[in-house]
Amino acid sequence: MQNKEKFIEGIISNMTLEQKIGQCLVIGFVGTTITPEILKRIKKYTPAGVRTGLTFRIKSAIYDPYAYNEEFLDRVIRQPKGTVKDFCLDIPVPHCTNEEYCQFLNTMKSCAAESGAKIPLHITLDMEGDASADYFRGGIKYFPNQMGIASTNDPKLAHDCAWAAARQLTPLGFSWIHSPVLDVNTNPDNPEIGVRSFSEDPDKATEFALEALKGYREAGLITTGKHFPGRGASSQDAHSGLPVINASLEEMEQHLKPFQALIDAGLPAMMTAHTVYPALDDSGLPATLSKKILTDLLKGKMGFKGAITTDDITMGGIVEKFEVYQACIMAINAGADLILIRDESNLLDEVFEKLVEAAKTGVIPEERLNDAVRRTLSVKYDYNLFENNAIRPVKDASSGINDPKVHAIVQDAAERTVSVLRDKKNLLPLKKTDKVLLIEQVHPLHKFTNDQNCHPSLLWEKMFKYSDNVSQVETTMDFDENSKKRVMARIDDADIIVITNYYFRRYANGNEFVKELIKTGKPVIVITNSPYEFSLIDDYETVVMNYGASVESFNEVAKLLFGERK
Repeated sequence: MQNKEKFIEGIISNMTLEQKIGQCLVIGFVGTTITPEILKRIKKYTPAGVRTGLTFRIKSAIYDPYAYNEEFLDRVIRQPKGTVKDFCLDIPVPHCTNEEYCQFLNTMKSCAAESGAKIPLHITLDMEGDASADYFRGGIKYFPNQMGIASTNDPKLAHDCAWAAARQLTPLGFSWIHSPVLDVNTNPDNPEIGVRSFSEDPDKATEFALEALKGYREAGLITTGKHFPGRGASSQDAHSGLPVINASLEEMEQHLKPFQALIDAGLPAMMTAHTVYPALDDSGLPATLSKKILTDLLKGKMGFKGAITTDDITMGGIVEKFEVYQACIMAINAGADLILIRDESNLLDEVFEKLVEAAKTGVIPEERLNDAVRRTLSVKYDYNLFENNAIRPVKDASSGINDPKVHAIVQDAAERTVSVLRDKKNLLPLKKTDKVLLIEQVHPLHKFTNDQNCHPSLLWEKMFKYSDNVSQVETTMDFDENSKKRVMARIDDADIIVITNYYFRRYANGNEFVKELIKTGKPVIVITNSPYEFSLIDDYETVVMNYGASVESFNEVAKLLFGERK
C-alpha cells in the first residue's frame, strides 16, 4: 500500500499553478450528451469535479427556476461564445438509460485522466429526498425528505435511506453527494431549509445525521454536510439574496452541534452557507467568504480535516454584493478548498483567468492552493477514486437501482412517512361512491421524471385503483389564475375536494386558494409535505401528511384516502 501523503505530495509537486486553480473548481453541466465545450473545459481547466443535473436546457446561467431571484441573473449571465451551448429554452434534456448516462460520465472522467494533471474527476449532485433529486432516470427510487425520515423517530431509517440512495448512485458513476443537510430548522418560517432539515432539535438532528453519514459511507459515496455553520434560523432564502442570522453565540453553538458531531465522526466534506453571522464574524462577510468562520472556527477550533466546498457561488447571496471572480478569490483565501460554479456560460473563462492572475501575483498564496488541493486529493484517495480513475463498468449501471434491498427500504420509508395528521369531521376514508375532485399540483420531481411510472397526475392514477369517481384538475405549484379558473369550473360536480399543498421553496404556500375552496362549503382534504404553518393552517380540518414524492409514497397516500392500508 503506497504512502498516502507521499502519493499526494508527488501529484502536487508536479502541478502547474493553473492546474492547482482548476483543482479548486467544481463546474456545472446540465444534460445527458457530451458537448465540445465540456471536454474543452475539462482539458483546459482541470476541474476537481463536475456538478451534474438533468433538468431543462437553459441558455446560459444554470439556476433553479423555483428558487433563484431572476434580478440577480444578469450579474452572471454571459452571451455564449465559441462552443458554449446556446440552446432553445425549456426543452427537457435528452432521455437516456442508466447505462448511457454512466458512459456519459465515463467520457468526462476519461478526458480528465488523459489530460492536464491526470487527477480523477469526481461527479457530484443533490439527492436530499422529496423534491430534491438531480438524477431521475432509469427507474431510480426516491426517498422522503429529511424531516419525514426523522418523524419516524427511528435513526436507522436515516442510515438505510442514505445507504439506498448511495447504492443507486455509485454504479451510475457518482462519487460525491451534497448531503446531508445539517441545518437545525429553528425558524418555522424558514423559506429555504424547512423540511430539508432533520429537526428543530439539535440533538435529534445530530442523531439522524450521524446515521446518514454511516449509510453514505458504507455505500462508498463522499458525503457533504451543509450549510455550515447552519441556516436553520434564517428568514430568507440565500438563493435570492444575502441573509443575516442575528443569533447569539450561545444560539449558534446549538446550531453547530450536528456539524461538530459529524466532524468528529470523520465527515469528508463540508458546504458553506452564503449567510452573515455577526456572532461569529462581525465583518459583515458571509460564511463562504469569512476566514474567521472557515479557517479559524471550522478548520481550527472544530478540527475539520476534510474538504470545504462553497455552495453555488453564483447564488443571490453572493452576487448581490460581490462580483463572482472576486467572491471566488475571497472564498479560497478564507479557507474554501472547492468553489462550486454551476453557471455554464463564458463566465467560467473570466473567473479562471482572474484566479490565475490572483495566484501569480500572490493575492492567493500558493501554499493556500496547495492546502486546498491536498485536502481534496486526500478525500479522493480515501474513497478510492484513484482506482481506475473512478470509471465505472457500464454493465453495472443499473445494479443499485435494481437491488431488491433498495426497493424494500423505499417501500418501508413510504409506509412510515405517510399519515393522517388530523381528521376532525371524519372525512376519511373516502367512499367509492363519493364524487371526488382531486386538485393535483404538478410536482417538480414528477415533471422532471415524467415516465410511465412517475409523472404529473401520479396521485390521480393511484386513486383510480380504488375508485372510478375521481375527477382531476392538474395545476401549477403556485395555483396561478388559470389553474384557479379551471378548478372552480369543476367544483359543483364534486361531493368532496382533495387538494395537494406542497412546500417547495418559494412555492411554499397555497393557503389562500385552499381557503377559497373551504368557503365553497365543500368538504376539503389537504395533502401536504410540510408540518409548518406556511403550508398547513388550523382551518384545515382534514390533513394527510406525505413527506415524499416517490411512486411508493403516492401509492400509500391513495391507499390511506380509501382506507386500504393494512
